[in-house]
Amino acid sequence: MKHKYLFFDIDGTLVDPKTGTVPRSASDAIRKAQADGCLVFLCSGRPYYEIQESFGIKRDGAIFSSGAGFEIDGKLVLKRVFKPDLAQFVIDKANEFHVAYSLHCLSKGFSDPMWRKMVFDKLEGLPVSIANRLLVHPVFNCGNLPIDKYAGEDIYKINVQYFPGSDQEGFVNAVAPVTTFVPINSQANNSSSGCEISPIDVNKGTGVLMVTTHYRGDIKDTYGFGDSLNDLEMIKECGHGIVMGNGQDEVKAFAEYVTSNVDDNGVANALLHYGLCE
Repeated sequence: MKHKYLFFDIDGTLVDPKTGTVPRSASDAIRKAQADGCLVFLCSGRPYYEIQESFGIKRDGAIFSSGAGFEIDGKLVLKRVFKPDLAQFVIDKANEFHVAYSLHCLSKGFSDPMWRKMVFDKLEGLPVSIANRLLVHPVFNCGNLPIDKYAGEDIYKINVQYFPGSDQEGFVNAVAPVTTFVPINSQANNSSSGCEISPIDVNKGTGVLMVTTHYRGDIKDTYGFGDSLNDLEMIKECGHGIVMGNGQDEVKAFAEYVTSNVDDNGVANALLHYGLCE
C-alpha cells in the first residue's frame, strides 16, 4: 500500500494557542485520513519530553527538537545532536553576551538562571491549584533543571532568549554563521525575542527527509502543516506545504496552500482540500 505522510507542527497548527487543545474538527479529520492509509507524524520544535501527550490523535511517529530526533512508537530511530565543542561554543557566547539559554536533551532540559527565572516567574500570581498542576508539567519538572546539573547528555537543540542588557547583535554575529539559527519573533512587537539553534543542516525539513527515507516513501506524497519560521524548511521540503491562516507571512510566501486559522477548522479544511479525509 502506498502511503501519504502528514507532518504536523504542534503549537499554532495542531494546538490552538488560545485553548491549549486540538480542535475537534482537526482530530476527527486526522483520524479519517489515517483510516484511508495516511501516516501521521508530529514535527515540532518541542523537546522529546514535551511531545509525549497524545494531543487527541494516534500518531505513527514524531520529529522533535526541530529535526534533531525522530521516534516511532516511543523508540528513538535517528538523532542528529550537537558536537560537544559546538554546543560549548554557543553556551560560552550566550554567557559572554548576556543571553539566556536552555538546552534540549532527550529526557530533560537544563537552563541558566535567567531562563529559569523567566519560566518560574510565570507561576507568580496564579492560583495555587493551577500553579501546582503546572509544576508537574514537563516544562517545569524536568525541562528547566539548573545548568549546573548538566552532566554531558546529548544536546538536541539550544533555545535562547534576549533580555534588556543582552548584546543581541554580538551573539547573532558570533553564532548564526556556524549553526542553524531560527529567530523567534515577539507577537507583541514583531521583533526578535530569541532564537532556536541547531547544528548545521538540522531542521524540520531534514526531519521530513529522515522519515521519508526510513519508510522508503516518495517526497511527493508528503504534506507539511505549519505556521512559523521554524516550519519553513518543512514547508519547502514537503511535496505539499500547508500554512495556517494564523501563520507568519514569511512562511505563507512558500506555501502551496494557505488554509484557515487553527481555530477555524484550519487542519480539517486543508485535509479536505487535498482529498485526504473524505
